[in-house]
Amino acid sequence: MHQWQTGRIGVLGDYAYIVDTAWRIAQGEVMYRDFGLPHSPLTFHVQATLIRVFGFSYGVTAWYCTVVNVGYVLLTYGLVRVLVPGWSGVALCVPLVWLAPHSIYPHPFYDPDACWLVLLNLNLLHWVATRRVGAVVAFLGGVTTVLPALAKQNVGYPYVVLVVGVVVWWGWVRKRWAGGHVGEGSQEESKEERKEEGTEELDVVGLRWFGAGVAAGVVGAVVWLGLTCGLENYWFWIFVSASRRLARPTIPETYGNYAPWAVGGALVLGWWLWQRKGETARPSWVTTASLALLLGPFVVVSAITWLCGRFFVEFDYPLLSLWVPVMILTLVVGLWQLPSALSASQPVRAMLPWMAVILTFFSFLSQGYTRSSYGIWACFALMVAYAVSPFGSDRRQPLVCWGIALTLTLAAIPYVYHNIRLRYVDQRGASLQTVSSGPLRGFTAYSPHLSNFAELLGFVADHIPEAEPVVCIPQEEPFYVVTGRRNPLPMVIFDRTATPFSPESIVEEAGRRQVNWVIVKRVLQMDWILAKEIKGIPEAFSRKYPRVARLKGYDILYRSAPAQADSP
Repeated sequence: MHQWQTGRIGVLGDYAYIVDTAWRIAQGEVMYRDFGLPHSPLTFHVQATLIRVFGFSYGVTAWYCTVVNVGYVLLTYGLVRVLVPGWSGVALCVPLVWLAPHSIYPHPFYDPDACWLVLLNLNLLHWVATRRVGAVVAFLGGVTTVLPALAKQNVGYPYVVLVVGVVVWWGWVRKRWAGGHVGEGSQEESKEERKEEGTEELDVVGLRWFGAGVAAGVVGAVVWLGLTCGLENYWFWIFVSASRRLARPTIPETYGNYAPWAVGGALVLGWWLWQRKGETARPSWVTTASLALLLGPFVVVSAITWLCGRFFVEFDYPLLSLWVPVMILTLVVGLWQLPSALSASQPVRAMLPWMAVILTFFSFLSQGYTRSSYGIWACFALMVAYAVSPFGSDRRQPLVCWGIALTLTLAAIPYVYHNIRLRYVDQRGASLQTVSSGPLRGFTAYSPHLSNFAELLGFVADHIPEAEPVVCIPQEEPFYVVTGRRNPLPMVIFDRTATPFSPESIVEEAGRRQVNWVIVKRVLQMDWILAKEIKGIPEAFSRKYPRVARLKGYDILYRSAPAQADSP
């Protein structure tokens, strides 16, 4: 699915942000110390490692995304099966064929990486808690808990706190709270025998080793950051600077509207009617009403998507409107079952609803759910699975799961096909362009952005010596990694969060670093976003750097060095 999406659209600015940053790291520069970036380091370091091993190639990053997509679906299925059996679990993962992160968004990014690492760690935690594994394996599994925090801070750090709470409760506190004690003799032996038979008995020892791994991972991450970039630099860029990106209107806009609460209320009512089984029989209207209320929102969203979407130019497709109602349902079901969950011997099953809701909430804080949901559809699948999990013995459970899966898939197909998540990218070109050679071979975008970039590369190769530092504004294309040059400025892109400098300060810094060449992009692929971000910067450079060439999509500015009299 991702390979299909790769041939349909590409986002120059987002792709450049990742690979040009990775290129700087591959050349020996250190994030937060040598250049600023308001994001966690892991995604960039992974791509830097791929560049060091394979060299830069768009094909390598594309296949990386494909592998992440496949692993994402398989890891989600592993957790869904903890909640629901057999074909019900398969059903709830079917929509992820379309809604896995790189099926929606084709390039490496920290949102998919963070969620993938969360899923990996949860599977490891479930394995350690329910199987007899060696202490070293359990310990190393715990070390991976810190990786989501190194991939995306607003998701990863809450996740680490949640895992610590779960491990402490089930590893140390729960048994004392329940007043039970397990001896060292025959009871331990019988527990080991049950484990060898394949049952899922809680392994407290394994959980404790996992907890020790979590502590070691946190300490190791702190030491690594302190020795490389410095903890003060990390704190400033990751928390102080990144906090400017928080979409503060998101909470009232996302959760204050009455419509999601009404739909969430319908789901809760349907769930409540469903769980009112009665030991012998229940009225047929209860069965009908519960099914209608549970499946109704998904059916309506699917119908609106297919029947009405084509008639509205700015229609957002109602698929995303299901997030908040499903979060409400999950919270209600989680609170309903909280007492029994805390006393049960299945820590991962108990934490999954809270993990999914908490991570979804914190993910939405950064850009709002319409922009932040693409990497976390696994959480949606897990929330639905948890809501239907109490009814595993009910013959209607597979019916509800497949009904949700089919309607969700029908709503997801046009959402992905029409690239609703990528509306910020210019898709008005008359045709698609695909790079046929070089390191960007296979990259696809609407005209004229790739042909303009090719013209720029030809000009640079002919007129700008490799030793000359060059500044690209707003750096919407992977200029530095493609040309093998170094970015002379202490920022990667001209974003209000990524750089604390004013336009005048940026020009002064460029002069101090002996920058004589400036490339200003006129025809932007992310026009309405980047035009606002770079406001005032091109004008500030134009006052000191005369224009010496005008390409189809770029202006070339040049200021003679003191020892030079003529421009080229």
